[in-house]
Amino acid sequence: MATKKQKEELMQTLKFTPRTYTLMLSGYGGEIVLGSVPREQYQYFVDNDIDIEEFACGGDDQAEVPEEMQPFEPGSWHECDDVAHESGCELSEHNYITVTDEVGKQHWQSNLGYATLEEAGVSFDESDEYLCEDREDRENTVGFVGQSTEKGCFFEGNLELTAPFDPAKLAISYIDIEGWSLIGGVTYDGIDIEGHDGYDTSGKGSEFKFYDTDK
Repeated sequence: MATKKQKEELMQTLKFTPRTYTLMLSGYGGEIVLGSVPREQYQYFVDNDIDIEEFACGGDDQAEVPEEMQPFEPGSWHECDDVAHESGCELSEHNYITVTDEVGKQHWQSNLGYATLEEAGVSFDESDEYLCEDREDRENTVGFVGQSTEKGCFFEGNLELTAPFDPAKLAISYIDIEGWSLIGGVTYDGIDIEGHDGYDTSGKGSEFKFYDTDK
């Protein structure tokens, strides 16, 4: 026999007019790559006092590096990603997930802190974790980390609902790369939410480093 709560939920569903909602992830996030760089290329940068940040940004130092000593094309740091590569909104209490209807009325919002979302009933898919030390050839390579930070809207997708919105039906997947957790996808009631043209961010900074920790 159905409980009182189940009966109330059924009545709400029967009264509900199917509609399209929009889910948005906003705040801070960006892009990060982990890559492997041959040790001789790394040593060339060290011996010639070449700034990897200038090179990664396509700065003047690119002219000083012979092609065979370039870990990637000048300015193309995002291509050095044989270990990991992800972009998106950070899983953080400083960021937000928002659900609105067709006229922009807000129906639900929460910060993206893990504990806050868990309390709201949101579940999490098993996350992957990547570190520089995960490279396959640690003896002959050094690690490279390239990271850009941005602020704005990182994801916007539609929810086709036939019943009232329930945050407990949301599931978030995320990837942890060198301690930075970025959201990789969102599902609702087991269905992937496909993003559309809502990505709108501005750059806030960048960081590029070699990691030679495996001598």
